[in-house]
Amino acid sequence: MGGPSNPMQEDNPPLVSLAPPPPMGFDNPIPTYPGPSGYNPFGNPFGYPSDYGNRDPYLTAAEYNALYPSPYPPIYPTGYLVQGYQYPPYQQPPPPHQEQTQEILQRLDRVEHEANETKKKHNNFLKGLASLIKGKKK
Repeated sequence: MGGPSNPMQEDNPPLVSLAPPPPMGFDNPIPTYPGPSGYNPFGNPFGYPSDYGNRDPYLTAAEYNALYPSPYPPIYPTGYLVQGYQYPPYQQPPPPHQEQTQEILQRLDRVEHEANETKKKHNNFLKGLASLIKGKKK
């Protein structure tokens, strides 16, 4: 007669989560950084090749282009015929007529003169405004 005649069982149902199940491989541990034994303090800390700054970049590019030529035709004509396409010859624009040149120069002089006159008027106006603000009489 040591205990209750109808012992109450403890109810511990399994925990149910509404979250989706974890992805495959979720049980794998997170990879860590290598240990201190993998660190070389005298090595190159930047990850660039050791001769990165010692080589001529133009020579490197020329060597690369010689090893791996471009499948496209050159952009500018080289004097050699490119198979299947011929570049049109370059034509320089004709020089302007002498009368047009004189007229352009006259218009330019007139615009410069008008700009200088406008600048003088604005400077005088601003000087007068500054003296008015300072309280000086003109």
